[in-house]
Amino acid sequence: MGIRPTSFSAFGFGVNWEFTKSDKDIAQEVMDFLADKRVLTIGYARPQAEAAACLASAAECRARLSEYLDQLKKPGGDLRIWLRAMRQAFVDFIEAGGLHGRRFGPEAYDAFNEALAQLRNQVQQQADEVSGRYKLTGLNLPGAEL
Repeated sequence: MGIRPTSFSAFGFGVNWEFTKSDKDIAQEVMDFLADKRVLTIGYARPQAEAAACLASAAECRARLSEYLDQLKKPGGDLRIWLRAMRQAFVDFIEAGGLHGRRFGPEAYDAFNEALAQLRNQVQQQADEVSGRYKLTGLNLPGAEL
């Protein structure tokens, strides 16, 4: 945990400050958050009916990763690079689904499962980097190697 000055006073000799989280703390929060997200934990070969729920889950993950990125202090640090790559994986999954998830319709069963596998592989790869760097328990996604 660190301290970040937020404002200064000239003649009153005052400083306002706030506590900040360390990169390791943020990395652990990310791992904990992603560990139970539906889009990352449901089994493969799921029916298309799961697509809408997975797209909503992916959108939530994308938004939360943006919030975590806002908390980082270092503009070019490794954690920022890894979290951006994770966020991009969720964006790619959402884009693969198309407008309102239409590309994941009943006739596109394989497209949904392929996009799901690609998302998990990308997130797992970045999570392994983060957990290795900060010595955290990482993600163990089902079938991420598919």
